[in-house]
Amino acid sequence: MRLGTALWPEGPGERRALVAPLPSGRVADLNRIEAVRLQKLGEGDPERLAAVLVPASLRRVLEDGPRALARLRQTLAYAEKWERRGTLPEVLAPEAAAVRFLPCLPRPTRLRRSDGTCLDRLRVAGPGARLDGPPHPTLAALGTLGGQAAGFCLALEDAGGAVLGAWMVPAWPEGALELRGGTHHRRVPFAAWEGLELPELHPGEALLLPPPRLKPLPEGSGSCQLVAPFETLPLVLGEGGQDGTVQ
Repeated sequence: MRLGTALWPEGPGERRALVAPLPSGRVADLNRIEAVRLQKLGEGDPERLAAVLVPASLRRVLEDGPRALARLRQTLAYAEKWERRGTLPEVLAPEAAAVRFLPCLPRPTRLRRSDGTCLDRLRVAGPGARLDGPPHPTLAALGTLGGQAAGFCLALEDAGGAVLGAWMVPAWPEGALELRGGTHHRRVPFAAWEGLELPELHPGEALLLPPPRLKPLPEGSGSCQLVAPFETLPLVLGEGGQDGTVQ
């Protein structure tokens, strides 16, 4: 299961919701799908109940804890079954190309480095962000009720805040993280963080893990990507973004 936050036009306004990818390439609006599921079960006021059980905000899910994550799995399984029947409406699952992905956790309750120092939680960017300096790729652990990590996402510290990837994965990822710029790439296996002990996390917190030491990208790269098995995160290198060392 991957969880993210997406925005798309709807009528005169916009819809912003918690989403998960479907096998077809569409993304499931989990809150709305849960409301339909509850309505079919005959529950009274299904939209209000869905707002509590499967909120349209990843932060609220993290604050509600493991039971809320388990409920999301149930809702996603329902959506996948519905999609296999070929009758899942577009209003409940738009095409991925029709939405704009935001950072998976746009407004964490707290944003800090692994050494405990805090960053500006209101300065969180997502896919396509322009970096003020050279990229320092890492992962962020996202906290849930009980002080544990609910999952992990791609991350970089930047301009006193952070860039977070579009997707949170609920388990420690396998494989490797790659930093790519033009024809150049730098790679570090996720096993490099093995043995790292996480502090107690606040529900809805994003904790940036120590970034690995990598060779710098050459000057003039212009843009780069963080690539993991679960996501490719595009980034733009701003003025000075090609210089310096990648830690």
